[in-house]
Amino acid sequence: MSLADKIRESRKITVTIGDLKFSGRRATAEEFARYMHAQTLDAEVSRYHITGWDGVKESDLIDGGKVDLIPFDKELFCEIIGDKPEWFGIIAKTVLEDSMRRITERIENEKK
Repeated sequence: MSLADKIRESRKITVTIGDLKFSGRRATAEEFARYMHAQTLDAEVSRYHITGWDGVKESDLIDGGKVDLIPFDKELFCEIIGDKPEWFGIIAKTVLEDSMRRITERIENEKK
């Protein structure tokens, strides 16, 4: 595994919402600053950072949908997330809080 792969691996996060699990990565310090400066919407943060899900059914995505599990598809996720504030609020909060925690830890370690 290359060093770049190790860095990407260290950024992985999981967001659990009820029975659903979303996988992705935390924001880098640069992204965090850009999001704060531009006041990026939570749905946009979610679109950029989520790369997978588990436990999502068609009925979670459309009214009257089947109870069949749906494999993750980035285009589908990007299409639906804007209509899911109960998802995008929690996802963005997790992405950004994990990034802020890492930034704070780095600053604290530099003070020592």
